[in-house]
Amino acid sequence: MSIWAESVRRGWANLVGPEATRADTTIALGSAVIGTVGAAVWARRGGVGRGSTMVMAAMAADLVGGAYVNNTRASVRWYERAGQGEKEHLTFAALHGHPFLVAWADRRVGERDDVATWALAQYGYMVLSTAIIRRFPANRRGLGLALTAGGLVLDRALGPSAVAPWFAWSYHPKLLMGHAAGSLRPDADIGVTEFSRRAGNVRR
Repeated sequence: MSIWAESVRRGWANLVGPEATRADTTIALGSAVIGTVGAAVWARRGGVGRGSTMVMAAMAADLVGGAYVNNTRASVRWYERAGQGEKEHLTFAALHGHPFLVAWADRRVGERDDVATWALAQYGYMVLSTAIIRRFPANRRGLGLALTAGGLVLDRALGPSAVAPWFAWSYHPKLLMGHAAGSLRPDADIGVTEFSRRAGNVRR
């Protein structure tokens, strides 16, 4: 295996988890491609230019592919390994400022005036929900599902994006049900981590 190929393999393993199966990789890449193409088509139909279309497409690759990846066993185990605690999860959530890009794209085609309100509500809800899930690990699965559903309700109440109507349906499942809550994986599947120990029900 060449140095370049080995570097790509390690980088992918660090992104999705070293236990990712070939099926995980295939589905992850496939969903990212579908998301990219679909987002680009939607954006163009929404009237945005090439620059905004490229931004929406790149964002969809991350979110649509991530919505699958972050709910896989390999990814959950990787991001709940020793050393991955509350700080790391909150940092990961904080880096996902996608709502601001979506609101900006909507504003450019005249579909949204309340840019700051919409973006801050979506982003703030996600970060706060992540903090709640990490604060109450024993209830992570129920909270993950409930707060993900709440994110979809919030999106509906605020008014879905005209340029990226798929946004909330990938954003919240990826970050709340997946990354923050560990999907629906049983505690024994996650392994021994600070998150599991705080839940008080680690099984070796």
